[in-house]
Amino acid sequence: MPIEIYKLERGEEKEWDAYVLKHPNSTFFHQIGWKRVVEKTYKHKPIYLIAREEGEVKGVLPLFLMRSMIFGKKLVSVPFAPYGGVCADDEMAEKMLIEEAIRIAEEYDVDYLEIRSLSKIVHGEYVTDLSYITFIINLNFGSELIWKNLRRDKKRGIKKAERANLAVEWNANIDDFYDIYIRTMRNLGTPVHCYNFFKNILNEFRDETKILTVKYEDIIICCKFLLFYKNTVISMWGVTLKEYQKFHPYDLANWKAIEYSCKEGYKYFDFGRCLLDSGVFHYKWGWSGEQKQLYYQFYLNNDRNPPDISQSNPNRKRFASVWKRLPVPLTKIVGPMLRRNFL
Repeated sequence: MPIEIYKLERGEEKEWDAYVLKHPNSTFFHQIGWKRVVEKTYKHKPIYLIAREEGEVKGVLPLFLMRSMIFGKKLVSVPFAPYGGVCADDEMAEKMLIEEAIRIAEEYDVDYLEIRSLSKIVHGEYVTDLSYITFIINLNFGSELIWKNLRRDKKRGIKKAERANLAVEWNANIDDFYDIYIRTMRNLGTPVHCYNFFKNILNEFRDETKILTVKYEDIIICCKFLLFYKNTVISMWGVTLKEYQKFHPYDLANWKAIEYSCKEGYKYFDFGRCLLDSGVFHYKWGWSGEQKQLYYQFYLNNDRNPPDISQSNPNRKRFASVWKRLPVPLTKIVGPMLRRNFL
């Protein structure tokens, strides 16, 4: 019996998640919970594809149709995440899932189909953007050896934070995180996610999320929003109040997250996506993780060129310079309206 490709039907969510959880190449963002988060928060249309052979699931491909009068139409696997893409048992199932995604992209007349993956799609013709990477720290070495391999400036930062008597706490209130998040994003010139985006993540993944905070005296000055999936901890969002950076709270937060992950038996710490050769890239490089390439591949339907995601993009620079000058309360209101269309 040939492989059948069709859209996820109601009642198949548990079977989807069961397949994803057992697949060695699946990620946090393949879970049905991420579908509910994006759909509930930003109302984007999910198109989740299943490959089935003789009644058995052979592969899945999560997609979202994103439509905007300003930003155009696109089909993405998956938005607001560093990676997604195909999970399949073999090359044939993968090929057929992608072919169906291309057919849907043409049906909806989108500008492009974007597939974000930890591995490269080898069949078909795509424009590949290699701008993004992540760093993976192997926790199997143990915290003592990881500490030994840290760059000196990171060790100095952690020790300075400890001398300043910064206190680390777990499972903080989302309001505390969001308050620092909106101020940090304004300073970076980037629109914020809405409050409900993070609230929906916490509601969907109660046992797979933690918020770490760092306090100076009684003031929360730094937060890390962590995701837990199988044997991996993902450092998804990290924010620090600018006026307290001299105490190196972010160094301490990262180290305590790594220590905790080692203690709890996780095998890998994903330091999170960053642009190659950016300031964030050089910061994360100092933690001695292994550099992991992310593959953002585009099937161009109406667009002649893929979106320019580089920090050197003149339009991006102009936007950031204006955004940084806006009052924080205004960015809190306007930011989510824009962010729902930013990937």
